[in-house]
Amino acid sequence: MKRLLILFTLVVLPLALLAQTQSISGVVLDESTHQPLIGANVFLEGTRWGTTTDEDGVFILNDVPAGEYVLVVEFLGYQTYRSTLSVQPGGTYRVEIFLKPVALPGEEVLVQSIQAVERKTPVVFTNLDESYIREVHTVEDIPMMLTEIPNVYAYSDAGNGTGYSYLKVRGFDQKRIGVMINGIPLNDPEDHQVYWVDMPDFAESLEEIQFQRGVGSSLYGISAFGGSLNMRTSTFTDLQAPEAYVNAGSYNTRRYGLKFTIPLVANRYYAHVRFSRILSDGFRERSGTRQWAVYTSLARVTRKSFTQLNIYGGEEIVHAAWEASPESALKQNHRHNPITYPNTIDNFKQPHIELHNVYQLSSNSYLKNTLFYIHGIGYYETYKSRRNLWQFGLWPDPQTAPRSDLIRQKWVGKNQTGWISQYSLNHKQGEFTIGTYLSYFNSHHWGEVEWLQNEDLLTRRFTPGFRYYEYFGQKYYLTGFANELYRLTPRINLMLNLHYQWIRYTFEQGEIANFRGQYRNRFTVDYSFFNPRFGINVNVNDAVNTYLNISVAHREPADNELFNLWEGPDDLGVQPLFKTSRPVYRNGQIAYIEWKDPLVKPEQLIDYELGVNYLRPSTRIRLNFFWMAFRNEIVPYSQVNDEGFPVRGNAESTVHRGVELSLTQALPLNLQFSGNLAYNQNKFVKFIQYDYNWDTGEITTTDFSGNTIAGFPDVLANARLTYQNGGLRASVHYQYVGKQYLDNTNRNDRIIPAFSVTNVQLSYQLGSIAGLHNLEILFRVNNVFNKKYYTAGYYDAWAGENYYWPAATRNWIAGLRFQL
Repeated sequence: MKRLLILFTLVVLPLALLAQTQSISGVVLDESTHQPLIGANVFLEGTRWGTTTDEDGVFILNDVPAGEYVLVVEFLGYQTYRSTLSVQPGGTYRVEIFLKPVALPGEEVLVQSIQAVERKTPVVFTNLDESYIREVHTVEDIPMMLTEIPNVYAYSDAGNGTGYSYLKVRGFDQKRIGVMINGIPLNDPEDHQVYWVDMPDFAESLEEIQFQRGVGSSLYGISAFGGSLNMRTSTFTDLQAPEAYVNAGSYNTRRYGLKFTIPLVANRYYAHVRFSRILSDGFRERSGTRQWAVYTSLARVTRKSFTQLNIYGGEEIVHAAWEASPESALKQNHRHNPITYPNTIDNFKQPHIELHNVYQLSSNSYLKNTLFYIHGIGYYETYKSRRNLWQFGLWPDPQTAPRSDLIRQKWVGKNQTGWISQYSLNHKQGEFTIGTYLSYFNSHHWGEVEWLQNEDLLTRRFTPGFRYYEYFGQKYYLTGFANELYRLTPRINLMLNLHYQWIRYTFEQGEIANFRGQYRNRFTVDYSFFNPRFGINVNVNDAVNTYLNISVAHREPADNELFNLWEGPDDLGVQPLFKTSRPVYRNGQIAYIEWKDPLVKPEQLIDYELGVNYLRPSTRIRLNFFWMAFRNEIVPYSQVNDEGFPVRGNAESTVHRGVELSLTQALPLNLQFSGNLAYNQNKFVKFIQYDYNWDTGEITTTDFSGNTIAGFPDVLANARLTYQNGGLRASVHYQYVGKQYLDNTNRNDRIIPAFSVTNVQLSYQLGSIAGLHNLEILFRVNNVFNKKYYTAGYYDAWAGENYYWPAATRNWIAGLRFQL
């Protein structure tokens, strides 16, 4: 009898329980038309139960165990449906689900193919939403807002976040970080840089920022090594009334802005406008900025399409602070700026025009097209002492040329046009995207002498604005890409991305001043890259997911990397870094020199990422490991040319590896903690540096294999404690930055010392007062403990001294925002 009871317990009772099968079935319909949605993804979050809707929009999930579940329905162009469902033993459940179309209207679709999705896309990323951007942004450039993202480092040469700003991640500078606005690559095609100063107050028009660290999942544009920064502009559709804001603070810093939305033509058209003005004297001496900006957007929304025209830009006039100061001078004056000529300014305009169209071909597919045009024009002015007038085209013979002080302006005009087209299909097992990116870029660089001290030395009359050099660049991009995000099971997603890129860059110096014959250069270089990426994401349960991805990326040398470190195409008599050359004749005379086979090779990176996330409403923990094997990293003095002098080239092998940890935790008493920690090892695996001994005339070599690469901290940490109660929000932010080497010798007397900074912020929403609505005040104190520290620098072997860019001491900013 006892044995029968055991047999009943082990066999019969489980079979009886299984007989009480539970099922969930239903239909998925369009909320507006009540038409069935075919191929919608239906699943119980964090489980293996999932399916897709049939041709009638019907789905069924059988044999679901009893328990509490979250039923999720996803479909392209519609808001995601989520509902908690309690499944009882023997229960049968029938649901009718109506999905609401998103403003496909395109805000979601415009950058969908380059945005990573939580628990779905197998990459490491951080999202900053509009509320966070609004909280942390005042007058500083965008890089300064990103320093609380794990392993991201930023600084400005003016010291207080204005003027020229720079972004680094995982030991990579911003030339190796892909930046996009609404899916449009922002990196300059020629030098790969991002000039944040040309986009004043742009954060005020952003709805979301996503920073993917590592190679990531971006499909096109410049190859991303350190990370991909994707910015999506806002359409201000929730802006009910015109909004004004004003800030004022230390160093005579001020910001004024106004933005408003105008619904047109029965709410099918929307016009959005923002005007901004930013003024600051800068922390460092003679580092002031004067900027204005405008952002305009016109959108048209229909049932099946979304069209948006964005035009934005402005003008910046920035006093130069781009030179570091010697340590000895900074000890006497922490605001020191070695540039003393008062009109050393940078003046530049860069308007952008974007035309986006998203068209829904069917209930599960769409076609997106983007046309864009970016124009840039401007100059910077400098004072030069005792310069050889032959180099400026003012004297015919280099041997007899006199010297003189002079003022010069270096000008550039740039034009970039492009077309991005992609087709996306939401199929039963995932999402497939295919498309192309075409772009053409041209530039015209020229230099002018505006003033000459010893004008009487010339044998002819000097005219201000005399052009002494010019050169032209052209760049072509042809890219094809395909991306599949495949749902292998309800818990497992696979990503496969194939990316092919062909690039052609042409360069030619103009025939002007003394740039003639053998002093005039020309070359054309072609590059083709194949960049595959593969990843897998596993949702272990409704709180934990883990992912792995392996990605390949390439980067061609920038224009200045085809010349030596301190010399460029604006220097007379300087040859580009190529192996072979031949003179091209015209009428029996050398017209120019044609160069082939560049000495500097393209860079190549293989990125391995492994991470695990624990995501709950009150607790969010992310842990990521990365190993980035880097070949042919472009560095100075890594080879010698035919004349035996050390020149720029490639380090054979380097590695960027580390771990990144972040935590967000809700606490009692209306408190919340957020923080992150990153540990890096950026090292040369195999690198021999060549140096020229000017005393002996010999080439010396130093083996830096195993040394840390200069210019990035080994440890980065952030912690923020926030209190929020009603309209009151107060926070304390602490940042720690580990030491940075100033050169590759890794000597401890050539470092940027580790530093920590504490900032506090208070904001309060007052509601409506005196006819002003949604009134909000803000007050922030940066560097509360008034520390003196440096953010970037280098070691000057000629001077035998460390050179630094200093950061601002204690400073404050206040703000007021309201709607009219």
